[in-house]
Amino acid sequence: MVRHGAQQLTVAENAVETALVEVSTLLSQLGRMRLDSNLSPVLGQEAIATLVESVTLLSNARGKMVDAHEHLNGVKTQIGCGAVAAGTLDKGESKPAPHVSIVGGTRTAA
Repeated sequence: MVRHGAQQLTVAENAVETALVEVSTLLSQLGRMRLDSNLSPVLGQEAIATLVESVTLLSNARGKMVDAHEHLNGVKTQIGCGAVAAGTLDKGESKPAPHVSIVGGTRTAA
């Protein structure tokens, strides 16, 4: 039961993240197309403002998914279940995804 719930939670988290990425990409592409076409920034301002609002709402939804994840960890403990591995990295882990490369070494500020 817990493993199935954890898997579905990951699906839901990824859906919100994907929506945030796609709307952000749309917003970026619209801005680039306007600049490349040398169009007035007045053109489409209401659409841009609405998309920015959507990004904010999706970011808030992403935060709520993180909150729900933490609350569900509490529920898992309350029903007597230990650690359950599902999804990708645990929160707090900072190693890169397999397709990400770290360039350069450790640097210190002067």
